Amino acid sequence: MNKSGVWRTMLCAAVIAGAACGSALAVTSSSTPQQKAAQAPGKALDDVWPKPVTEFLSGNYLERADVVLTRRAGDIASSLIRWATNSAFSHAAMVYTGAQFDQGISGTFVIEAGTSGVDLTALRDYATNKSTFVAIKRFKRDWFNGARQARVRGVLLDKIKDSYDFWTIWRITRNIWFGVQSKMRSREKTVEAYHKRDWEPPNEYICSGLVQIGFVQAVIEGIKRGELSPEVLRDVVFSKSAASRLPAPGDWKYLGADAKDTAINFQDILNDELYAITPEDLAQTEKLEWLYLIKDGVVHKVASYADVLKLVR
Repeated sequence: MNKSGVWRTMLCAAVIAGAACGSALAVTSSSTPQQKAAQAPGKALDDVWPKPVTEFLSGNYLERADVVLTRRAGDIASSLIRWATNSAFSHAAMVYTGAQFDQGISGTFVIEAGTSGVDLTALRDYATNKSTFVAIKRFKRDWFNGARQARVRGVLLDKIKDSYDFWTIWRITRNIWFGVQSKMRSREKTVEAYHKRDWEPPNEYICSGLVQIGFVQAVIEGIKRGELSPEVLRDVVFSKSAASRLPAPGDWKYLGADAKDTAINFQDILNDELYAITPEDLAQTEKLEWLYLIKDGVVHKVASYADVLKLVR
């Protein structure tokens, strides 16, 4: 082939490549928010860890109903909760929404109980705070689809009442008393005693309890509608003590027609025990899978509680 032929061949190749690039750019520029989220970091090609928290938050790493466990250094109430529960964590929340789930949302928000009631807080506020570290866990089952994720988070919004506008000193005092009482007797009895006095337990406990209630109630609703088998309820009970009150795996079949009623009545019978779930219970359960730890502006992939403790101590 002469030189002119070579140049013509190269020119044709360049034109074809340019057209392909232009087409790809056109697709990218007209992508929907959902397509952009799918193309965002968080895929296999971006599996480089640890990574900056800004990159993590702009990616497609989180899902609705992911469980968020936090701890704030230098905070008295946080220290008391951790002391009372022998835990690395003092608070629990849940991923509520984000740009990857809902149009018109910028950033990822968690739902949590605060002193003023239910709050939607930007996860960035936790993740970029050097005095706080954040761990993320996820519930994974084939039947736990997007609609059920959305319902779990909705239960939290339904359940938390706007009644936590106490003075900070009163909140701290309650936390001290709750922690002392929990050391002396079971958490369930302490929650029950608070309810009898028309008090609410410290909202750090309320929030972790509500994470539990969210999963349980959403599953019970599915069981009532006949969409889920009664035995899947055991999958979402994160307290070993509460789970022990349910039939063992494989034993539900012996209940026959009573299996459905057994599952439906479970929440009412053990309501106080479910509300008494602590951040440590959520950390300890193997039913939630460890995913990430955010500390000092860096996100680490973790596979166990031991991995988390190595990074935070």
